[in-house]
Parts: sequence; C-alpha cells; structure tokens
Amino acid sequence: MEYDIHWVEVFAERPFGGNLLPVITGADGISDESMATLARRFQQAETSFVQRPTDDRADYLHRIFMVSGEIPFAGHPSIGTAAIVAHTTGRSSASYVQQTGVGCQPLQVALRGSSGRVTLTQNPPEFGRRPDPASILDAIGVSAASRHRDLGPQIVSTGLPTLVLPLADVDILAAAQVDRARLEAALDALDLQQRPTVYAVARVDVGRWRARAFVADVPGGEDAATGSAAGPFGAYVARHLGETATVIDQGIEMGSPSRLTVKASPTEGDTVDVTGAVRIVGAGTHDVP
Repeated sequence: MEYDIHWVEVFAERPFGGNLLPVITGADGISDESMATLARRFQQAETSFVQRPTDDRADYLHRIFMVSGEIPFAGHPSIGTAAIVAHTTGRSSASYVQQTGVGCQPLQVALRGSSGRVTLTQNPPEFGRRPDPASILDAIGVSAASRHRDLGPQIVSTGLPTLVLPLADVDILAAAQVDRARLEAALDALDLQQRPTVYAVARVDVGRWRARAFVADVPGGEDAATGSAAGPFGAYVARHLGETATVIDQGIEMGSPSRLTVKASPTEGDTVDVTGAVRIVGAGTHDVP
C-alpha cells in the first residue's frame, strides 16, 4: 500500500541546514515492525509517523522511531511533523496538540509556502542528578580541565533525558570527537532507564550558546539539531543563570547549521517553548507492504 511521505529540514535557517526528517502521514495501517524497518532504511536521526490519536485532547498521534527503535518523544520530529500536518491540510497558521509517549504537547505553526516556523511547548523540566562526567568527557575527547569553571553537568528532561555538559569555550567544543563505543559504555554506566543525550555546550555571549549533541543511538554518534535537548538546556540556563531566552547554534561541525530558540522559566513546573525554522523540501509516496 502506498503512503504519503514528506521530507522537511527542521531548525534550518538556510538550505541544507538543520535536521532532515521523513514524515509519513495517514500511517494507521503501518505495523510497528514496518515503522521500525523504515526508520532503519532511512538512516535519519528519527522518522515520524502520523496516526489517529487515542487521547481526546490530541489532534494526532505522533510515533517516532530512531534506527534503534521507537522513542517516546523528540524535538525536531515534533516541530517538523506539525509543519507537515499543516502543509498537507492547506493551513498557513495552525495550533495543534500532539500525542506522544510522554503525554500531549501543544504546537504553533506559521507557514508561508513551504517554509516557516514552529513552536513546541515541551513538558515541565525535571532536574536530575549531577553525575561525574569524567568517562563521558573521555568518550568525546575532552579533558577534565576543559569543563566550564562555574557550571556543572546535570541531567534534565522535558520528555527525554539530557546530560547538560558545559565546556569552557567554543574552541574546545568544536574540537571534540566522539568515540561511540566509549560513549555507549559511559552512558550505560549512568544506570538510567534510557541513555541520555550528551548536550555539550559553550557560551558565546549572554543568551547565545553553541552546542553539540552526542547520541549513541544516532547514525554517526552526533545529531545536527536536538530540540529534546535544547529544551532541558534552556531550563538549565534559566535555573542557574536566570536567563529565560536562549539561542543555540548546533550542527556547525557537521556541516548542517541549525538554530534553536528556547524560552524557559526558572520556576519549577513551568513548561518550556522551543522554536525553529522549517523547510519542506520533498514529497512523494512510499510503498509499504
């Protein structure tokens, strides 16, 4: 059976930027096994499938698969999928609620033709423990002395766990090189229910940061634009620095420049907004047996 598929660059301020996302709409007839197979064949960070919701609060059910299997939530797939839902229904402005494995999240879409911006409201942040980062620093080729002098590592989640890892400066961040085997071992040693994203960050100026996301389950071990990590990091910045608006440039070292804007509150229990540009770059059909 043929299904509609769209390709969208998420958090892309220009062509060939951001994270490329395949979105299959009307996917109720696709089995879980076939969704997992498609994600492995596409070899993207994630692949999205739009189905009918089972929660009355939601407009659609959003299923998200990495190459390694299904995950309950992700940032750039949420933003890209909302853009595709609006585009395929002929709407230039829309408000949606998506249903994911971690609940329901609102989205605001503004499109002009095949491009625009989307804001995702993530779940309230949960601040976890502060692990010793020595083995993780080693796995990304960074010395212990290269850590930020005042800001320490912390696990934060708005749906997926993120290990925020502040480094001393942008040059150190740019020189990092991930060893995936060591990274997997270091993350497994944290003994969490799910391996966290390592969000290594360096400050550029007040409200401006550079980031790199090291993810053991992503092809190549690094992600170009990670909304599920940017949200927790924005909450981290709000709590520890009192800055409620954060602009993050990511994907520079991968040749896929991405920009993520986060608004967060230092108050416990408040949601986090992550905004990014979208560019719809392809459409067609895909035969799924």
